[in-house]
Amino acid sequence: MTTRGATLAALLAALGRPSWWILALAGFLVRGGILLFLVAIVTLPSPLALSNVLAPIVTPLYFGRLEPATIALIAVAIAIVVVWIVAGGWFAAATEVVLIRDAQQAAIDEGLPGQSVGPAGPRAAARSAAAHVVALIPMAFAFGFGSVRILDVAYRELVNPSSTGTIVVRVIGGASGPIALIVVVWILGEIVGGMAVRRIVLGGASVVGAVLESAVDLVRRPASALLAPLVTIAVLAVDLAAVLAIVSIVWTQVRIRLVHPLDEPLATGLALATLGAAWCLALLVTGLIDAWRSVAMTFEIERIRSTTGAGATVTGSGWSQPDRPNGGTIGASAHRRPGDWSPDDPGGSL
Repeated sequence: MTTRGATLAALLAALGRPSWWILALAGFLVRGGILLFLVAIVTLPSPLALSNVLAPIVTPLYFGRLEPATIALIAVAIAIVVVWIVAGGWFAAATEVVLIRDAQQAAIDEGLPGQSVGPAGPRAAARSAAAHVVALIPMAFAFGFGSVRILDVAYRELVNPSSTGTIVVRVIGGASGPIALIVVVWILGEIVGGMAVRRIVLGGASVVGAVLESAVDLVRRPASALLAPLVTIAVLAVDLAAVLAIVSIVWTQVRIRLVHPLDEPLATGLALATLGAAWCLALLVTGLIDAWRSVAMTFEIERIRSTTGAGATVTGSGWSQPDRPNGGTIGASAHRRPGDWSPDDPGGSL
């Protein structure tokens, strides 16, 4: 079994299990994906509108004064962010643990390398969330260093615009280096965190040990460790760009219709129905691709564990499961799927 074969097998497994789409979508949205979907239907404020909103807060801070209302606002914002990170990270980790265990069972059912599914630890979700946080520590440092350059470019573009484009495009163009560094470190941190979670759930590793082992594995086996997550992330990025563009276009038409909804009620109803269909399609496809990414990483970790002696072993006739007997009742085949047969298997099944 190669990495490409495991990735393809993960896609086929995810296509036949829509319940995985919902789990993956829930984890994706709660970890921040909901913001991407909101961008498609929310009009970003202009720099003038932002300055009018932020001026009462920024001006006293600039002159070294802290108003009670400003302190309360900052405290509430920090509390919301912390609660979102902690609660959202735990919920996303819980969905990921369920997907990993289901994918492990699916790998066994499909004849792929894997061990029998045991009970999950009582703190598997909390340890998985902690692994993601530890794996993203380098991204936090990269964001801290890069944000200085990004804020400098943003301030310069607000004071003296370099072109007539939007402020977001101008800032991205002026700070492309730090932004690219943050994105690359973030993606690598997500990959290391995902591999670490699977080592925690499948092998019972410690949080720090799983993260370190995954980081070393990323250097030792870059091709196998990066192929599945990078391919699925690229597909997910293309999918989000396409479906969110469609949602944005449909939402523009809906807003035009809603200005005078009674002038053409049939057209308004069709526009709303189209928006709902586009929104649901975007969510389902996103959930499918994210489920594919999760299952592909699980299959790859199981494949690596089997080749290093932690899971199944490779024989001349294919994969043999060490935790299963070679022969069942009256020498029946140990393969799970009906009709499976191997010339080196002494058993048979009808």
